[in-house]
Amino acid sequence: MGAVNRVLITGASGFIGRATVDAALGAGLEVVAVQRRGGADRTGVTYVSADLTVQDSVEVLTTALTGCSAVIHLAAAMSGDPEDHARLTVGGTERVISAMKRAGVGHLALVSSLAVYDTSQVAIGGELTDTTPIVNPTNPRDAYSAAKARQESLALTAGFDTVAVLRPGIVYDAQHLWNAHLGLGLGPCLFRAGSDDPLPMCHIQRCAAALVQATLNRVHDTITLVDPRLPTRGDVIAELQKAGWPKLVLPFPWQLVAGIARLLGPISSSFPGLFRAPVLRQRLLPMTYGFAPPKGLDLPDPAPAWEATA
Repeated sequence: MGAVNRVLITGASGFIGRATVDAALGAGLEVVAVQRRGGADRTGVTYVSADLTVQDSVEVLTTALTGCSAVIHLAAAMSGDPEDHARLTVGGTERVISAMKRAGVGHLALVSSLAVYDTSQVAIGGELTDTTPIVNPTNPRDAYSAAKARQESLALTAGFDTVAVLRPGIVYDAQHLWNAHLGLGLGPCLFRAGSDDPLPMCHIQRCAAALVQATLNRVHDTITLVDPRLPTRGDVIAELQKAGWPKLVLPFPWQLVAGIARLLGPISSSFPGLFRAPVLRQRLLPMTYGFAPPKGLDLPDPAPAWEATA
């Protein structure tokens, strides 16, 4: 199959995308960076403008793949209704796969998400592991997890030589610490879950390095990515407060919200995620994490600020 020298990266303008482009350049790769709006080319990077929600993007991607031997696929909807996820996450993946087959590219590294795990199968206070079943796309927890599970299935059944599916946890850096696992933010207040269990965080540098190494090594595996040392919910909240928010932290028992969610069950689809029982369970219920270390990858372990000041 030969060495990987040139890689196409979709979603290159996003948080993970920008870091992955930099990591690929740092590893000596030439990069074709695909985003909705092109950018000014820089050394080692060629920017390509493509809207993966439309069929015309297949031709654009096929041309852009000239000279590439691998694809890192990041483009996906992060929010919205099921139709939004179907257009970009699912439809965009179908078009990337079609272009790869036309261009004869045999390696795909796909960014999925920890959200594909079906946490309803984990007991309260139990451990989420690599063997936990994933959500059923026909009866999902939410539109995001359904689309990511469908995306994984498309990649794994596409017939490529090698497919690396990476499931990162909550991807963060010092400027991106807020996440829905902390609780519900309203103005200056944070209503946080009372328990101080660990959060499945994954530093952006670790995530980007894993994608690039999985591409260079043509990894054929499904890998869950979290940091080796996980912070507690309190660690992350304390670090956020150093920047001035939240001004007030109000703990609440998750059992109370869970009870409300159960009562709202028949009409819960119109309520925020934390008032839908399956989403609440995934985000706030006490849980630990026991994922196997990534095999064949030598990943960085950046020390976050809460460890430096602990």
